[in-house]
Amino acid sequence: MHLEHQFIRSYVKLYRPLVNQLNRLLLHYDLYNAQWTILSLLSREGEMTSAEIADEQMIEKPSVTKVVKRLHEIGYLDVTQGQDKREKLLKLSEEGERITAVIQAELLPFYERILAGIPDKDILAAKQLFDQAYENLIH
Repeated sequence: MHLEHQFIRSYVKLYRPLVNQLNRLLLHYDLYNAQWTILSLLSREGEMTSAEIADEQMIEKPSVTKVVKRLHEIGYLDVTQGQDKREKLLKLSEEGERITAVIQAELLPFYERILAGIPDKDILAAKQLFDQAYENLIH
């Protein structure tokens, strides 16, 4: 088996159990991975439109709209009018900021457990490898 095939297989083997365990942790907050991804993105990037989120996450805008609607309903997002009347700007509400910080703190030990025994330099190298593979994929 080619090294490239082995590499992708290892990534796929990791991805599904990771998302499943993440969803189990997020269940306590009545969230799932797609919702958490958007909360986390807005926490890092600040105010964004649904279209910007869709582009950043590489998902369809209707999928973002559905998730955003739910996050707004439960009070984690504030929606304001953009310069264009059709444009809605999304940002974390105060409760969204609070819950995001709580979840990030809870997820840190989970991430540390997953990466236990792997030196920081190897984690950084793997991050750079994934970033480069992503760039190769989209360009």
